[in-house]
Amino acid sequence: MPKAHKLPVVVKGKESRASTEFQGFPLDHYSYSAWKQFSSNPFMFKVNRINGDTIETTSSPSNAVGRSMHEAMKYYLGAGDEPTPKDDGEAIKFAHKKGTEYLANISDGFIEYNEKIAKNRQQMEERFAFAFFGYLKEFDYKLNCKEVLLVEKMLKHHVEVDGRALPIPLKGSADLVYVDKANLVRIEDHKFTGQYSPEESIDGGKLVQAAFNYFLVYAETGRKPYSMTFREFKIVANKDASPQTRLFEIVYEEQPIVFDLFFRLYDDVTAGLMGKQVYIPNLDAFYDREVSLIAYIHRLDVDGERAKQFKKLKVENITDFLKKKIQKEGSMKKYLETVSQKFISAKTLNYKAMKIEERIKMKLAEHGLGVEFHSKTTGGSVELYRYEPNVGLKMTKIEAYVKDIEQVVETSGVRVLAPIPDSGLVGFEVPLKHRTFPKHKPKGEGFNIAIGVNIAGETVRMDIRQAPHILISGATGSGKSTGVTSFISQLLDAPTGHIDLVLLDPKMVELAQFKKDAAIYADEMPEICQALKGLVMEMNSRYKELQKKRVKNLEEYRDKGGKLPYIIVVLDEYADCAVSEMYGPEIKTALLTLAGKARAAGIHIALTTQRPSTKIISGDIKANFPTRIAFKTSSAVDSQVILDVAGAEKLLGKGDMLFLDPTSSKGLQRLQGFNF
Repeated sequence: MPKAHKLPVVVKGKESRASTEFQGFPLDHYSYSAWKQFSSNPFMFKVNRINGDTIETTSSPSNAVGRSMHEAMKYYLGAGDEPTPKDDGEAIKFAHKKGTEYLANISDGFIEYNEKIAKNRQQMEERFAFAFFGYLKEFDYKLNCKEVLLVEKMLKHHVEVDGRALPIPLKGSADLVYVDKANLVRIEDHKFTGQYSPEESIDGGKLVQAAFNYFLVYAETGRKPYSMTFREFKIVANKDASPQTRLFEIVYEEQPIVFDLFFRLYDDVTAGLMGKQVYIPNLDAFYDREVSLIAYIHRLDVDGERAKQFKKLKVENITDFLKKKIQKEGSMKKYLETVSQKFISAKTLNYKAMKIEERIKMKLAEHGLGVEFHSKTTGGSVELYRYEPNVGLKMTKIEAYVKDIEQVVETSGVRVLAPIPDSGLVGFEVPLKHRTFPKHKPKGEGFNIAIGVNIAGETVRMDIRQAPHILISGATGSGKSTGVTSFISQLLDAPTGHIDLVLLDPKMVELAQFKKDAAIYADEMPEICQALKGLVMEMNSRYKELQKKRVKNLEEYRDKGGKLPYIIVVLDEYADCAVSEMYGPEIKTALLTLAGKARAAGIHIALTTQRPSTKIISGDIKANFPTRIAFKTSSAVDSQVILDVAGAEKLLGKGDMLFLDPTSSKGLQRLQGFNF
C-alpha cells in the first residue's frame, strides 16, 4: 500500500492583496491554463493574459468536438440553462441534441480539418456522435454516486492552505464533483482527444490541474477531496476494439508531490510576474520523469536551497539526493502505473420507450451517422422508415450497421435501402410482428402478370413479354411454389389462342394440377430434354416465318394478322435437370439457346430453383434472365447468386419476395406475393 500523507487543510481566504507588495500585479487570478501557457509559451501568455489581447485562430476538430462534448455533458449532468429530463434515456437524447447544436454553431472557418481526425464537417459530426455515445457507455460514476456536489461550475476563491494565505486568488472549472457511497469526495475531469497522453512520461499539467481543483473544490464545499480522475476519451475508434476511455486517477493522500509542485510553481510564477528572473519547466515536457520533477520541487537549481537539502539528507551530490528522495517517498510510482481498465456501466438508452423511427435514428447516431426522420409507410409485411442523411454520409456505412438496427427494433429481417431508388433518402424496411396478406386473388390481364403487392398496397405488374425471361428462387416454405401457381393461373386467364403453356415438371407434383391446360407437359428427364430441343426447332421455324412476313418479332407478326401464339415455358427446379449426368448438358445447351435467341420469336421462359448455387445458376444463365424473383433463401450466398446482393435470406417467407425488374427504375422492390 502506498504511504498515506496528511492532506493540506484549505479554507476560504479573505482579500489579501491590499499590501503594497502586490499593488499593480498584472493578473487578478491564477488558473491551471494560465500557468500551463506561462510555462510553454511566455510570449503568448503576455499577449493574452497581461495585455488582454484575444487572437482568434483555427482549432483542431478534436478541440471542436471536445468543446461540444463538454456542452453535452453539462446538460446531461443537469447543469444547463434548460432542465434536463429525469429519465436517463431522455436525458441522453436531450444532451446529444444540445451538443450537436453547439457543434453546428462552430464556423468551418475556425476549424483546421485534417486527414487524421476529420477532413470535413461530416466526419467531425461523426466523431462527436461516436464520442458522445461511447463516453456515456463507459462513464460509470452513477454506479458509485451518493450525492452530486458540483457540475461544470467555474470556481474562483482566495484560499488559505494550512494557514498560509495565497495572495493571488485561484480560478478553475470542476466538470463533476460527487460524493461516493464511502463518503469520499471525488473530482472528475472529462477530456476528449485525438490521442492518449503518453503513459511513459509524467504529465505535469494533470498534476497542477489536480492541485487547483483540490484547493477550489475544498474551498467551495468545505469538504476534503479524496481524488481527481482524468477520463481521456479518444474520439477515433481504437483498432484493437479496446475501451476508448483511459483513466488517470490521482489519490491526493498518496501523491503529496501534487502540492509540492503547486507551491514551487506558485512562488516562481509570482516571482516572475513581479520582475524577478526565474526558470520554470515546461509542464508538458518533464524529461527524465521523477528525476527532473523532484529536482525542481526541491529547488536543486538554487545554490542555497540545494545545500540545505543536501545537509538534511546527509548527501554530497544531486545523484545521491535524488536516489534517497525517490526511494523514501515512492512519489510517483502510483501515478505512473496508469489505470487503463474497462468501465462499462449499465447505462443504455431506453429504446423501449422510443418509437421505431427514434430508435433507428439514435442507434445510427451512436455510430456517428447522422440522419433525420422523414416519413414512414406501413405495408402488409413491413414498415418502411425514410430518413434524410447528413451531407457526405456514405451509404455503405449505413449498410454496415443493419445488425445494430435489428437489435434496437427487436426484429430480424431489416433491409436497408441506401439510397431509396429515385430519391435522396435512405430507408429501413422493418418487418411487422403481425402480417397481413392480399385479400383478393389477382386476375390475369393478358400478358400483364401481377407479381405482388408493394408496401404502399399497390399491385405491381409486369408484361411477361418484356421480362423476357424470369429466374425464380426460394427455399422450402418461402412461397415460391405458391408464387409460380399464381403466375400460371393468371396466364390461363388470357384469351384462347394468345398463349401456349409448356410446363416442365421434374418433381412431378408441382405443376401437375395444370397438366390439362398445358400445350406440352413433361415430367420425365428424357421428355423434358426432348421438349426443350423441340422448342429450339420451333424457334428456328418461327424466325423463318417472321422473315417471310418481313417483321422483327412476334408482336409485329400478330399485329399483321398472324396466328402464332406466344409460348410461355415454366421449368420447375432447374437444379434437378442441370445435375442429370445423361441429360444435363443437352438441357443446358437447349435452355441457353432459347434464352439468348427466343424472345423475338415469342418464346419466354420462367426458370425456378430451390438450390441457387453458382454451378447451377451460371453467369450465362443470369445474363439471359434479367428479371428475377427471390423468395426467402437459405443463406446470404444464395441471395447473392440470384440477385447479386444479399438480403433475400432476411425475408419472412410465405410470399415475401424481392423483385428485380430491369424495365423499372425502382430497383429491387420488396413485395408480398399472393398467398392463395
